[in-house]
Amino acid sequence: MQARDTLTVTFTDRSQKFQSFIVNLDSDKGAIWIDELIPREGDRYANQGESFRIDAWHEGIHMRWNCPGASQVMLDDAPAYAIPLPAELIYHQKRGAFRASVRRTADIAVEMVHPERDRRFTCYLMDLSATGCKVRLEGDQSKSLKPGEEYPNSVLHLPDMGRVEVNVEVRHVVFREDANETHLGLMFKLQSAQAQRSIDRFVNQLQREARRLEKEDLF
Repeated sequence: MQARDTLTVTFTDRSQKFQSFIVNLDSDKGAIWIDELIPREGDRYANQGESFRIDAWHEGIHMRWNCPGASQVMLDDAPAYAIPLPAELIYHQKRGAFRASVRRTADIAVEMVHPERDRRFTCYLMDLSATGCKVRLEGDQSKSLKPGEEYPNSVLHLPDMGRVEVNVEVRHVVFREDANETHLGLMFKLQSAQAQRSIDRFVNQLQREARRLEKEDLF
């Protein structure tokens, strides 16, 4: 609503698409108000109580939800439509960078270091992309590591490339009780051009290795 992102409205069993915008939101009443539809023919379908689907895009994220129908209301002396706040919606975000899996047996270490807080964690790569990585470390560290924390003096120990110094930000923290491991999603921030080249080369190497194994797999 704040971004004035366009909504695409598609009525059930109709192929024509209509446009609208969110003009008001009341989470207490569980209602959204949307503007009149463009083309105006859509208002007739809405007034007939036909169900419809809404698609919206915001910063590369696609959201979709279904509405059983709408009721016409007046908002600031202008006609609008009230629809129920969806109980669930589909959310799809395309990944901006290829993410290569890392074999567990490779044990490629990542040292997360925060010099000011005198904190250090040793993790192991699970996957790697040009923009971040997923790592695992032993035990439940979910209380020690929080999303949004930065570890500016961290190091990737990449095979054949040695130490690659990076600044990482914790994005996700999940404790896997079945494996007694904490899994972290890390984002790289402001690393040097040399570090970026090393990461890109290693991701390409992992990608080539994955393709080679696929070709060798007879099943």
